[in-house]
Amino acid sequence: MLHLLLQYAYPLMIPLSLIEGPLVALAGGAGAASGSVNPFFVWTIVMGGGLFQDLVYYWLGRWAIGSDKVRRFAERVGWARNTLEPLEAAWREKMFATLVASKFAYGLYAPILVSAGMAKAPFWRFLGESMALSAVVLAGWLGLGYGLGSSYGALGAAANWVMLGLGVAAIVALFLLARYARRRLKLRKPERPGAHAPAPAKQ
Repeated sequence: MLHLLLQYAYPLMIPLSLIEGPLVALAGGAGAASGSVNPFFVWTIVMGGGLFQDLVYYWLGRWAIGSDKVRRFAERVGWARNTLEPLEAAWREKMFATLVASKFAYGLYAPILVSAGMAKAPFWRFLGESMALSAVVLAGWLGLGYGLGSSYGALGAAANWVMLGLGVAAIVALFLLARYARRRLKLRKPERPGAHAPAPAKQ
C-alpha cells in the first residue's frame, strides 16, 4: 500500500488538495524530506487547489447574491442582516485581515469565501491577496512537514513520543487559532444612517 501511495503521490495529491491543502502540504513536506517527492511540485499542486477553491467559492457567492430565491431566503432567516452585512463591511474595509482570519477559521473557510462573492468584493484584489497569503501559509505547512520528516530519523527511539507531543501541540495551536479567527469574524453590523436619531417629540 505504501509503495502505491509513493508511486502515485502526485495524482493523489491533486484531488486531495481541492479539499484540504494544508494537510497535503504537511504530508508532502514529510515526503520531500525522505526524497519521495519534489517539494516544488507539491507546493505547485496545493497552490492550484487553493486557486480552484477561491474561484469556485467566490463565483458561487456572486451567483447566490444574484438569485432572488437565495436572497429572499437569506433575508427571511436573518442571515443577510446578521452575517452578510458585517462581512460586507469586513471585505470592504479589512479585506486582508478577513482573509487571514479565514485561513485559520477551520470549518468556516468555504462560507467566508462565498460571502466575499456575495459582498461583491473586488475580484482581482481578492484573488491576488488570497493567493499571496496562501503561498506563504502553504509554504509554512510544507516546511513544517519537511522539518518533522527530517528530524524523525535523528530522534531514534524517542521519535514516536516526540512526534506525538508535537502532534498534540499542533492540534491545540490550531484550535486556539481557529477560536481566535472565529472571534475576529464576529463583526458588528454597520450602523444604519439615522439609527440613533432622536424620535420626534409628540405634539
